[in-house]
Amino acid sequence: MDNMPKILLKIDNEFKNLIRPLRRKEYLQLEENLLADGCRDPIITWNGYIIDGHNRYEICNRHQIPFQVRELSFDCRAAVIAWICKNQLGRRNITEETRKFLIGMQYESEKTANQNKNPFGINQFYSKEGEDYIPDEEIEVPTKTKTAHKIADENNVTHATVQKYAIYTRALETIGQKLPEMVTKILSGRYKISHKNITELAKLSTAELKKVNNRMEITKKPFVQYCNSRNVILNAVEKQQSEAMMRPSVKDMPKFDPDAPLTELTLTIPSWISSIKRTVNSLNTSEPSIKAKTKLEQVLNDLQNNISELNSILSEEDY
Repeated sequence: MDNMPKILLKIDNEFKNLIRPLRRKEYLQLEENLLADGCRDPIITWNGYIIDGHNRYEICNRHQIPFQVRELSFDCRAAVIAWICKNQLGRRNITEETRKFLIGMQYESEKTANQNKNPFGINQFYSKEGEDYIPDEEIEVPTKTKTAHKIADENNVTHATVQKYAIYTRALETIGQKLPEMVTKILSGRYKISHKNITELAKLSTAELKKVNNRMEITKKPFVQYCNSRNVILNAVEKQQSEAMMRPSVKDMPKFDPDAPLTELTLTIPSWISSIKRTVNSLNTSEPSIKAKTKLEQVLNDLQNNISELNSILSEEDY
């Protein structure tokens, strides 16, 4: 066993975070079973990345326990995420919050995967030897509604509930970008927060989220009740809205303020940066058309030229 060649697999944090972490007692029991019986179930991978079996992989490598690897094939990253969600939904002992999140994430991911298969949303006919060719069997790409119905049937809920859970998932992702540890507490059931208050929570700034988190941690009880979380969140939302109303906006600046154009642009550009970052992330899960790429490149080049011109003016000594 000491000379067993080590199989190196890759870890993707986004994939790993979709899988419920084992409690210490569960982890120790798994380790005991692997040492006694060996690794009976293969580690599931996609392109060398683990999509099921992170704990078994870690334990087996540490104790040099032989294991098998089963590589699955998917069309895109979104399809992998949908598979992980569906696989996790079949597990026992997941919280209701995690269940809602996984259903919403599966729905969002399958929509993206289906769109990647058919970006135009229609059956594609192509020319063959100068003649229009129509395949004998047209491939039916699921619509958003059909996807929702399919996932609803798998989880014994309505398709409207699936779409509602998708909103819940998007809100949690927004919170996770600002304060990741808060999402962990929500999914574990430590914080009991209603669907409506989750969407309100997602609107808070990072600073306000930290304050909300600190207020919820004051309690010594195993978990924060719905009524308590609601009061803390609503107070934070009202405070943020009140402060926003008191802050002067670009519209409130003097009519002939020479700094106004620069100030307005300074406030606008961060939203551009956020949009660009979201686009960069989306390229990991989809392959846009050449036409879309070319059009965006032209706009970016035009933007770059204007940025260079503005920088040149700002750097002039007599400006």
